[in-house]
Amino acid sequence: MKVFIDTDIFVRNLRYRDDKNIIENDRFLDLVKEKGIIGFTSIYNLLELCGILSFNLSSESLLHLYGGFKKRFQLKQILFGTYSDENLIININTVFAQLLKKMSFGDALIAGCVEYHGDLIEAFVSWNVKHYEGKLNVDVYTPTALLKSLHTE
Repeated sequence: MKVFIDTDIFVRNLRYRDDKNIIENDRFLDLVKEKGIIGFTSIYNLLELCGILSFNLSSESLLHLYGGFKKRFQLKQILFGTYSDENLIININTVFAQLLKKMSFGDALIAGCVEYHGDLIEAFVSWNVKHYEGKLNVDVYTPTALLKSLHTE
């Protein structure tokens, strides 16, 4: 299964080790690392994560996280929202179409990227299901729900 992974999954793994859902979170990420699930995320998620962690990491550690992120989590690809994979190019029409679905700007960037790469993505995984459910062209799961669905198939 090919899944898009939201920022909050990585934040829990790297910063909130005492989170009540950390066991399921880590089981999910382990499955990605073992290639039982093919993982994707976007440059927007990676930059959001770096912004969150920038308050607690040295510049060197932050650069190391950014540069080694794909390998660290064994992701298939870091997706960009358009044809470019070196520059952030924001299509205002795409973002505004997401905003009309009642989304924050950050969530709208991510949702637009998911839809742009719809041919690669089969599911979206986040602890914030309510931010995306019914607003994407793929099913939205928590890590717990996705793991459960994989065991019942």
